[in-house]
Amino acid sequence: MKLPTLFLSPVLLRASYFSSYSQPDEMQFAKRMVYDYELEYYTGCDGGIIIDGNMTRFQPGEINIRKPGQIVQGVPPYECYIICVDLMGNSSRNPGYSFGSAEEAQERYDNPLISSLPDRLKVSKPDLVEGLFESILQNQLSKNDLAEFRVRSSLYFLFSEIFTEISDQKLSGSTYAIRKAVEKIRKCYFEHLSVDEIAKEVGMSKAFFHRRFSAETGTTPGNMITSLRIEKAKNLLSITTIPIGEVGAACGYDDGAFFSRIFKAKTGMTPSAYRKMLDVK
Repeated sequence: MKLPTLFLSPVLLRASYFSSYSQPDEMQFAKRMVYDYELEYYTGCDGGIIIDGNMTRFQPGEINIRKPGQIVQGVPPYECYIICVDLMGNSSRNPGYSFGSAEEAQERYDNPLISSLPDRLKVSKPDLVEGLFESILQNQLSKNDLAEFRVRSSLYFLFSEIFTEISDQKLSGSTYAIRKAVEKIRKCYFEHLSVDEIAKEVGMSKAFFHRRFSAETGTTPGNMITSLRIEKAKNLLSITTIPIGEVGAACGYDDGAFFSRIFKAKTGMTPSAYRKMLDVK
């Protein structure tokens, strides 16, 4: 089956915590190829990572987002959480997964959504993000349904936080009115939102609001609402068994048929097909 361009179904391959502070100062790591998407959250760093020949120094509270095909080399000392994920929903790969092994690599798959993210990201909620990494690390050790649910939920939450951070940074130079509109959309996207009412609430005409919103965020108000709704729907379809119509209603679509049409237009498949692909019975 051909996957949608922005298909995102993270499955944990490996989680660990690493520290090189107790190792010899002259220790050097070998260069290696990145085969899966990897996230490293730094709790301490007096070294850095050479990424495709460029040295990048990280600070505590920053994430290194690695993509397949990159050549990396660790420069100690540093300590960090490390997680490797398969974004295709393939849960058969994790037993005995060997970090950085070509033999364990997934069929080459580029996710444009993740690959477009920067290599280095400073988070504004370090306690929350570190807590998600810690939850993933601890729950991977328990092989039961509840632990697997917690890992899957934490992965979705973590990626959601990363996307929010990127969006917030892009909005840092935006006007107060547009930031207020974005905050309203993020808070109420699953309700009966009216773009006209949002424009009125921030004191702009509809036409001017559309122009400023698009210029400052790179998307339209309607597209932002739809994107947030579809991401919530994908999450509910992935981790619950509630009926399709109820999924749509929880995301702001009272009309089940309309929800299915929008979902297919954005993902390339119907909600039921998406759920079936993820084996959610």
